[in-house]
Amino acid sequence: MRREVTSEMELLRYALSLCREKRGQSTVEYALVAIAFLSMVLALGALWHAGRDGLLLRRAVDAASHGLGGGGMLGALRDVALF
Repeated sequence: MRREVTSEMELLRYALSLCREKRGQSTVEYALVAIAFLSMVLALGALWHAGRDGLLLRRAVDAASHGLGGGGMLGALRDVALF
């Protein structure tokens, strides 16, 4: 949006208004980037703790189709059906 500027005082007011509009943008961008980075760090920390405690391995074994069967023919049929 471009305005017609007639005097030096209006030019100064117009320049100051443009500066005021953009002043907070970098602060908001910094806050958003900081929040995103902190979220990634927390998520990686949670994954690291889950891996260290063996939770990820237990979940992988529980989700595997061959972990469902108790052995024998029934276990083999479940394994084939869920594959």
